[in-house]
Amino acid sequence: MKAKAKFVTCGFCHASLAIHHTGSSYSTEMLEDLKQTTEALIKDVAQIKHNAALDRLDEQWERRRLKLLGTNKEGHQITQPPNQAAMIIMPGCVIVFGLFWTLFAATIFPPMALFGIVFIGMAIFGMINSHSKMGTYKAERQRYMRERQSLIEEIQNSD
Repeated sequence: MKAKAKFVTCGFCHASLAIHHTGSSYSTEMLEDLKQTTEALIKDVAQIKHNAALDRLDEQWERRRLKLLGTNKEGHQITQPPNQAAMIIMPGCVIVFGLFWTLFAATIFPPMALFGIVFIGMAIFGMINSHSKMGTYKAERQRYMRERQSLIEEIQNSD
């Protein structure tokens, strides 16, 4: 064996070996094992990075989601988006009440009919505001789901 040789191939098993020179001694190391270990480590690190990116996206969405939902009158965090049927039924009931109030008050004491108009206006404002918030929530959620799906596809393609 030449003193300058760095690699050899085993004549028996055909394994590639790296030769290490230490003073007057020589040792060998199987290159294929190193290559496999290195490839496994690279794959593991890539998986950890992908999982960390997915976790980071999920955490960002959860913070954004809670911010979009806001708090109730007592200051407690709302955890579920409002029911779309309730967003129509509640203001609808207030509008119907406002109409009855306005008609009834107009026949008895006309200035009181203004309260009915105020009820109707508040209900319409509340309905528009709720639908606007719901639209923003849905758009943000769809953006999050697209980003999440993209990351998952990237993870699957890297395997």
